[in-house]
Amino acid sequence: MPTWYESKIIKDLMPILGARAVRGLETNFFLSRIYTGKSSLLRVARYLEAVIEKEERKALIITDSFTQKFVKNIEDYLKLIDMDYKVWSGVLPEVPVLTIDEGAKICEQYHPKILIAIGGGSVIDTAKMVLVKYEKPKQNLFMILPSIGAALGLRKKIKYLIAIPTTAGTGSEIATAALITDTTRDPPKKIEVVHDELLADITILDPEFVKDLPPFLTMATGLDALAHAMGSFTTNWGNPYFDATNKTTIEEIIKYLPRSYKYGGRDIEARSHMQIASTLAAFGSYGNQAPGINHALGHSFGKIFGVHHGIAVSMFLPYGIAFKAKITDKWIQLCPIFGIETENKKRESLLNELIQSIKDFIHSVDGSTCVKDIKDPKIQKEQYFGKIDKLADYALNDAVTLTTYRPINEDLYRKIFEFAWDGRIIDF
Repeated sequence: MPTWYESKIIKDLMPILGARAVRGLETNFFLSRIYTGKSSLLRVARYLEAVIEKEERKALIITDSFTQKFVKNIEDYLKLIDMDYKVWSGVLPEVPVLTIDEGAKICEQYHPKILIAIGGGSVIDTAKMVLVKYEKPKQNLFMILPSIGAALGLRKKIKYLIAIPTTAGTGSEIATAALITDTTRDPPKKIEVVHDELLADITILDPEFVKDLPPFLTMATGLDALAHAMGSFTTNWGNPYFDATNKTTIEEIIKYLPRSYKYGGRDIEARSHMQIASTLAAFGSYGNQAPGINHALGHSFGKIFGVHHGIAVSMFLPYGIAFKAKITDKWIQLCPIFGIETENKKRESLLNELIQSIKDFIHSVDGSTCVKDIKDPKIQKEQYFGKIDKLADYALNDAVTLTTYRPINEDLYRKIFEFAWDGRIIDF
């Protein structure tokens, strides 16, 4: 089923809508109520007690099979305010549409007033889509236009969508976007849904929910946050709000992700900082601004080859920055963050130094910067190049491609994918 952003008319209009002058007139940002730290659960519980009548206190808790264990962390607070609740743990990775329908049916039977999503990006994105499908059963999810197109009119049945992230990187808790999977395509394709009303009303950042995040997910989701912030900073959709946010986010990730990855739950300070960095990265990218083409590349590659989203989008980060560097110098502002002196250096040399520094950081936490080095799953060269046309097609028809200010086509995407096999620096 085609999406709105695959329409030729939309593709022709986006260069106008994305122009710097137009963006200057459309500087909006959207933020949920964010509660942080150990007292956050109690504060949210007391808030809900005050604003929701006792007879309406019904919550559907949405999890997957892994994050269902965190329900016990909130049960006492729900009981404290006489909140009736039901748990649905049917979320699947990368949100196939059928699971959305399943969650909406549960809502139709249970009639909750609150949705509480406890999990990573897939869980929170599922909750957003369940909210839409429950309140607007006839809504085509693939044709939800961003808010400039039309209001959805949500929150008539569900009063609050609450997000409690259990990873530090995807940032869905603060994004006006959700990623779902169109399983009717061969191979399945990631689809972006973007609308202001998808934003969670309340976000809870409690380190207890990420304390024991396994090393691989710590690394992969942390690199996802880095890909959000760096990709967004180097777009033309920036403004002082998000440029400042993204630069701070990058600094936080460079400092705290290696510690969080190495020490895990023994370094609660690093865990807490990565939670905040994840939220800031999403605030400065999806919905409020726009991630770089590394996300279009990563969405395509990750889905077709079954590679974790964070690994995929961060792997293409150096390629996306190098591609955009042909027409912008904004990337130079990132050099000091990586300890790179900018005085008396040729532009090409400076760019190569930044690209290498980004790669070195990704390698320092055992991430990948080229396809042939990915260990899980191991991808054969013949297999990769055999699907390169489909990779380029899916990347070109990704919503993120609409926001690139350096024009790109299927041939250029194909060439980037070719360079990414063994890590060659973009020189075109």
